[in-house]
Amino acid sequence: MKSIITDKKECYVCGTTYNLHEHHIFEGTGKRKISEREGLKLWLCGRHHNLSNEGVHFNKGLDKELKVLGETKWCEINNKTPEDFIKIMGRNYL
Repeated sequence: MKSIITDKKECYVCGTTYNLHEHHIFEGTGKRKISEREGLKLWLCGRHHNLSNEGVHFNKGLDKELKVLGETKWCEINNKTPEDFIKIMGRNYL
């Protein structure tokens, strides 16, 4: 998995290496493909992905935190601005 967020194969939230799922930070029409291409993904354990109410797919706070992280890291690595991010994702999450 290519990720600009982390190079560790462990849950980004809790650090476990058990039951890992690849999570695309941005989803929806075309955004999953962009996340794949740009490395906007990370590992989450089942609990923090989609197997409990703590999971990013049910926890709006965690979802927002990861989107802010993804946008911030993308801008930093690519020497781009939030306006550039809007051009590829359609909106700003900061």
